[in-house]
Amino acid sequence: MIKTIIRKEFLATLRDGRLLTLGITLLVLFVGFFLTSMYELQQLRAEKHSVGTTAKEQWNTQSVKNPHSAAHYGIYVFKQDTPVAALDPGLRPYIGQSLWLEPHKRNLTRFNPAADQVLAGRFGQATTSFVLTALLPLLIVALTFNSVSQERESGTLRMLHSLGVDAGQLLFGKLLGLMTAFSVVLAPALLLAAVILLGNFAFTLDDALRLLVLMLVLNLYYGTFAALAISASAYFNTSRTTLFCLLGFWLASVFIAPRLGAVSAEILAPNPNASQFWREIKDDIDHGLEHDGDHEERAKAFEAQVLAQYGVSRKEDLPVGFVSLNRQHNDAYSVKVHALRFDALRDNFVRQQHLSHLGSWLGPSLALRSLSMTLAGMDLAHQRHFEDAAEQYRQYFINLTEDWDRERSRGTERKATGEETDWRSVADFSYQAPNIGFALRTAEVDLLVLLLWLGLSVGLLKISARRLAP
Repeated sequence: MIKTIIRKEFLATLRDGRLLTLGITLLVLFVGFFLTSMYELQQLRAEKHSVGTTAKEQWNTQSVKNPHSAAHYGIYVFKQDTPVAALDPGLRPYIGQSLWLEPHKRNLTRFNPAADQVLAGRFGQATTSFVLTALLPLLIVALTFNSVSQERESGTLRMLHSLGVDAGQLLFGKLLGLMTAFSVVLAPALLLAAVILLGNFAFTLDDALRLLVLMLVLNLYYGTFAALAISASAYFNTSRTTLFCLLGFWLASVFIAPRLGAVSAEILAPNPNASQFWREIKDDIDHGLEHDGDHEERAKAFEAQVLAQYGVSRKEDLPVGFVSLNRQHNDAYSVKVHALRFDALRDNFVRQQHLSHLGSWLGPSLALRSLSMTLAGMDLAHQRHFEDAAEQYRQYFINLTEDWDRERSRGTERKATGEETDWRSVADFSYQAPNIGFALRTAEVDLLVLLLWLGLSVGLLKISARRLAP
């Protein structure tokens, strides 16, 4: 019996003018947004590669100078976005496009086009992901709000009841038939997107897995909306009431929940402002962390240690450059302080992200949006991974220049020099992005919330089946 119901619902949905009219309109929007997003991604990747190559070549061709002066020239590094970012740019507009590496301090990313926006403004942008996460669920609502109530109003449901059709088979058959028809219409657009991505980007196995998992969770998300819509259609007596309630749920899930979660996170776990953040770092370096002593105390202790280590009584008699040794000592402490403060800031970002799930009780869209960004590699966790790798590279090339300065100097003199062969010996920054396992571990809470909503929707469908009356 359920096979017959699935087939009937599948054919009826395909013949429904709403699916053709609304579906084709949304798919045209999807393809348009996708092509625009893909072009922007291609341009951005090309620009990052070009600027990164130029910046490194400028570093390599510096003139003869003191190694530490060369280090202050700095190096720009960039995070290359994954091909899946064409489907979801995530937080890319809000986290800057480049990172400048220089001596003595760790920097935040630069050239952030939306730096002045609050967290609540990060949702609802007109992008490919907005079509996938907001407009397609609205299409499902439009297709299913009268799937049962219309049959009740026309008397068909009474006839099915008299024939002994099981209510559970009827509702689940409608769900499976609708989702099959929806997939048939959606599949060509997603297949076209996949083919275009494969033709324009060098796909790795990890990129392919990320894309497949994203398609899977999107189907779970659409199935949740479809099950809830059919449950509502079976529960309420009229199609008008059902449509009103489903539109309210869609608005709450897609628009209200993300903003409610974002505002809650900002209130419960506020971030320090930029001036406060950098002032606290300076204070920690000047006055020292607990039991470390202030800058002057640490400097005296280090000088005594170095003199004892080399068996001399004056800095001028050291066989290596003391100025460079002292800089490395100070920079090591600066690295320690920066790591503590940066980790605290980014841990608060994670805390905000978890608190934002307070809005998830209004719908599954917030969890899906966060999960989509993570799978695209465009979330805070992937950005943190990149910034940590860039910091390791910064320490590598700064320490290398200090080694040259120390080894080519004596005592307190500052006559060390480096040349082009030295600058070219600095390895290029080579970043290896984390794999899909990292993304799934990061998105555990989002995936759990999405599965809970799926379970709730199926449970409500069963309850509606037991209470279904002609």
